[in-house]
Amino acid sequence: MNILITNDDGIESEGLKVLARNLIKLGNIYVVAPQKPQSAGSHATTLHKPLRAEKYPLHIGEKLSLRVSGTPADCVLLAIDVFINEPIDIVVSGINKGPNLGDDIIYSGTVAGAREGAINKILSFAISVNDFENPNFELAANVSTKIIDKLSKIVGSKTTYFNINFPNTNRITGIKFAKLSRRRYKNRVFIGKDPFQKEFYWIGGVLEDPYEEGTDSKYVKEGYATITPLLIDQTDYTMLEALSKVNLEI
Repeated sequence: MNILITNDDGIESEGLKVLARNLIKLGNIYVVAPQKPQSAGSHATTLHKPLRAEKYPLHIGEKLSLRVSGTPADCVLLAIDVFINEPIDIVVSGINKGPNLGDDIIYSGTVAGAREGAINKILSFAISVNDFENPNFELAANVSTKIIDKLSKIVGSKTTYFNINFPNTNRITGIKFAKLSRRRYKNRVFIGKDPFQKEFYWIGGVLEDPYEEGTDSKYVKEGYATITPLLIDQTDYTMLEALSKVNLEI
């Protein structure tokens, strides 16, 4: 099995290294990751300037390790089209420092790495831990490796990709398949002034609670690891069917 690993925290991230050391149990490891952190870069693809790539050995037994002056989506695209001559069986993006839950996945570079794999019809996974300071990468990597091993044997669809999130704990309560939550923030923009008294805007905010039952955010808060299957096709088929009855002739 050939496994491509990327992330959005940059190739020097400990989460990527711990993940690679675990996934090597399943097959050949190829690492193509951003040179610099790309958090909240979503599915950005670099079209307006050239990209650079250079070897960056991790010394964990990988077949190839490259750092790229681009985004996670860039890394996966380049790996598939240029860097790796063998067929890639699985793409894994992570392990991300911090959660990628609910509709926050729209902004996530980690999830974008997995999405790019799915766009190219490769079974793909995004992995995150719900902590920014001291995430337990070892637990997430160990359990994720078991999840990936099992799902790769039973999931037939190559265009479904999976978003996996872990609570930051030494022992998870269990594993839940979950739908995405709605993530709502208050005080989303801080307005300040720089030393020259020019106004600036800093996007952030405070997350609001509670979460709906059965969602990834709710389960992670309760100590569960969550798995959410996602699709590339974002078509609202219910609305499409309703609109098919509307006469828009002008």
